[in-house]
Amino acid sequence: MLAQIHHRMPTILEPRSYERWLGLEPDPHDLLITYPSEPMTMWPISTRVNKPDNDDPSLLDRTGDLFDVWAPLRSEA
Repeated sequence: MLAQIHHRMPTILEPRSYERWLGLEPDPHDLLITYPSEPMTMWPISTRVNKPDNDDPSLLDRTGDLFDVWAPLRSEA
């Protein structure tokens, strides 16, 4: 899902892996797996997110921006 929106993929960990990822283990690379898209949800957010000065929880609020949130996921004909 995310690769179609942005070229960089974030690391998404299950909560049970947080302590190990942030701990002293030198190489918890086995936690770096492809996270399934089924539990994820995508929605349009404000373009305010593009300015670093804007740093508040409302950046994640759903907006009424008029664009097709799924368009990047459709392959071009």
